[in-house]
Amino acid sequence: MAQEMPGDTTQPPAEESPFGQTKYDDLWGRPGYLVRRLHQIHMGLFAEACDGLDLTAVQYAVLSVLYSGEAFDQLSLSKAVGIDRTSGADVIKRLVRRGLATREPSIEDRRARVVRITEAGRTFVRDVRPQMEAAQDKLVSPLSEEEHDIFMQLLRKMIEANNGHSRAPMK
Repeated sequence: MAQEMPGDTTQPPAEESPFGQTKYDDLWGRPGYLVRRLHQIHMGLFAEACDGLDLTAVQYAVLSVLYSGEAFDQLSLSKAVGIDRTSGADVIKRLVRRGLATREPSIEDRRARVVRITEAGRTFVRDVRPQMEAAQDKLVSPLSEEEHDIFMQLLRKMIEANNGHSRAPMK
């Protein structure tokens, strides 16, 4: 949707938001800006909930994918989470260092490295899950159950439709 530029006198009177922005403010009319801002808020909530665990949301996402017990080569694991190869390798390296995952040469392709979750990693995921869920719940707490369902449907729809435009498309 096109947004009129600030200062355009054809706009109806602006209503104030609780944050001092107007309903017609240029930034608050940009979905990308709002998604980025919501992501910042989520990262803050996750960090607060997992304080002292030396854990990022991306590390937890990687562990969550590995939790199924399936082994992944590093590239497939990165694609499953939606991060680029270099970031994926760095996250995996940190998880291996902590004993939460293993990384070994593939039997089928010696150039590839296979990543698996360790028993300590499985325990860690189970132990951290309540904090992660608390952060997720706090993020969506302003929404009613119906709004939450609609929000999730719309997020999935937008992600699926635009996945190919990402620097690290999920596969």
